[in-house]
Amino acid sequence: MLGRMPTLHIHVDESGNFEFSNKGTRYYVFMVAWTYDPAPLAVKLTALRFLLLKQGHGLDLCCFHACDDPKPRKEAVVPIMVAQAGWNFASIVVDKPRVNPSLYPPDAFYPKFLCMVLNFVLRGRVKPGTNQVMIYTDTLPFTKTQRKAVEAAIKKSCKAELPNIPFHILHHRIESNIWIQVADYCCWSVCRKWEHGDAEFYNRLRGKLAATEIDPMSKEIGRASCRERV
Repeated sequence: MLGRMPTLHIHVDESGNFEFSNKGTRYYVFMVAWTYDPAPLAVKLTALRFLLLKQGHGLDLCCFHACDDPKPRKEAVVPIMVAQAGWNFASIVVDKPRVNPSLYPPDAFYPKFLCMVLNFVLRGRVKPGTNQVMIYTDTLPFTKTQRKAVEAAIKKSCKAELPNIPFHILHHRIESNIWIQVADYCCWSVCRKWEHGDAEFYNRLRGKLAATEIDPMSKEIGRASCRERV
């Protein structure tokens, strides 16, 4: 019966850096991918990885990582992601040159912007009867300061939006969690679109978008929820 409990799994990823000069990235992307049923896609992508290993395509393939995966590998991963039902993703794109300098520190930046995309999920996609919410992040990109800021932002959203539902924050290495790899692919596709003008894989994943990206500094977003797709 434990496996039948309605648990919402939310996977957080980000792209960009904290260099706010012309030497840094133009945009900072926060992305969340969520599902109530993580096993089917995880099984299919694990099977793909073993198939690629057996065929000799990347004998060092310990996980899927969009930035490093060659295009033929991406061509194999993305159709499996798109074909699997029961999951979606959404993101915000922060235009860093427009960010107030007071928000540059991670302990201000994460609660301001990460909470926006988390709230989009927590305010409209938590099913009745949800038993708990599990929120996962990768361990590798974060410094100790960033990790504390990430946890503070997640706790802020969850305590406000889930007053009666337990939540847990887990930091997993990307190699250990297929869904962090899924989130990585989604985040990479958004980053490629905005930072480099390359929307090829973004367009392929578009069917899983719950909402188009938003400008978090826009006056139109009100309480900072993503616009629904029509």
